[in-house]
Amino acid sequence: GYQVNAHLRLLLDDIINEDRRLVILQLLEQAQDFVLNEAVLERALAHVGVLPAGRDIVRGHLAWLEQNSLLTLDRLPLDGGRQLWVAHGTKLGTEVAKGRPFPGVARPSAPG
Repeated sequence: GYQVNAHLRLLLDDIINEDRRLVILQLLEQAQDFVLNEAVLERALAHVGVLPAGRDIVRGHLAWLEQNSLLTLDRLPLDGGRQLWVAHGTKLGTEVAKGRPFPGVARPSAPG
């Protein structure tokens, strides 16, 4: 009943989060100079088959990836006290994007 549904919901949330983190790392790995801003990442996530994520969700994943040394962030000040987050790929993040196992990030599927 309810406990099974709640468990499946948490499992699904974990899978979606792990997929989003992988896609962010893969996008960075493909980007010129391994740099992308949060607005581009937000739009890209909506187009690559993972569930669209709003800015707050993208920022949550960026912060998690930064805490785990998979990317670094610049938080650039904008008018009105807002910020633009700019993600920079790291060597470890690139390795994970290419398939190195890392807890909390999905593994890329094999080609074919």
